[in-house]
Amino acid sequence: MDEWLAEFIKRTILKLPFSETVTILKAWGFLTESELQTFTFRYPKDVTATEVVRLCEAKNATVDHAAALDLVFNHAYSNKKSWTVYQMSKPSESENDLFDASEFKLQFKKSIHGVSKNVTLNFKQFGEALWIRIAWGTHNTRPNQYKATFAVYHSQTPYVFITGLGKACRPLMCQALVIAAKYSQIQEMELKSRCLESLKDIVFKRFNQPFSSHHSIPHEKALIPKIVDPRVIYENMREKDRVSHLTRETFGEGPLPKLELASYKLETMFRAESIMDGNLTAVNEPFRCVVKFSSPHLLEAIRSLAPAGIAEAPISTLLSCIPHKARNSFKITEKRGMHPTSSQTTNF
Repeated sequence: MDEWLAEFIKRTILKLPFSETVTILKAWGFLTESELQTFTFRYPKDVTATEVVRLCEAKNATVDHAAALDLVFNHAYSNKKSWTVYQMSKPSESENDLFDASEFKLQFKKSIHGVSKNVTLNFKQFGEALWIRIAWGTHNTRPNQYKATFAVYHSQTPYVFITGLGKACRPLMCQALVIAAKYSQIQEMELKSRCLESLKDIVFKRFNQPFSSHHSIPHEKALIPKIVDPRVIYENMREKDRVSHLTRETFGEGPLPKLELASYKLETMFRAESIMDGNLTAVNEPFRCVVKFSSPHLLEAIRSLAPAGIAEAPISTLLSCIPHKARNSFKITEKRGMHPTSSQTTNF
């Protein structure tokens, strides 16, 4: 086994939490139960990693075995990467062919190797998802195993979740995906997150949908609490009930998908309200700015704004529409052909 391959396996083992090392190695499947029992997992982790490498050398582990370990690790800890959603499409009259995993892999390999043979390409099925790992190389260098691209594809859906894809490799990757999946086009969606499962919940509509109501405010009876002590004045109860109702109507009551960031790009022209503002309106370039919201759980944070009294209810659709529009990056511009003195936000 080459020295660089042994080092890659060792570094992968060192990235594992100590308590999960055995679980990941069993999921890898390269080492047998009896082989794993031949040594004791103990601190420091470097000792364990060295023992694993020793066993791998004895079994003549290849780069494909190391790639399989990397796939298992990144599947278990997918939240360590930032994922982007891509959506494929085909003509409306096209038929939906049954998915054949073997055919998909064959066509994908053909597309990649037809342009670049110096790549490491591996597949692994996790439940309904097919994981793809590509380590890209050049004519002069071996594939960089430390900066691999990962793609997660669910058959019979037009969505692919990708991380670690550089601009130079994007055209080839996208071409291989549409050919293998039998689509005609692919485009990047304005939807990113570290939580892969939340991205799936959004595009597959698996998150809790808000209930629809014909009443913007609850019925009067629902607003009036039962007064136990007549000396107590329920000054804010009606408003609290109204806010609670609107929040449930907008976001639902169940858990929301986990996103960490939402960005809004504003692009507008200056408008003169007085003669003194003439210099600004003479500028042909539009005014641009970017507003970003970040939180470990952004949608839950937005849902809590009105009940906490930080924002008025209902919350602006610019914020509440994120899961329904399946995007967390927006561009707010003016509608074309509008009167110079008026503006309107679009593209949200």
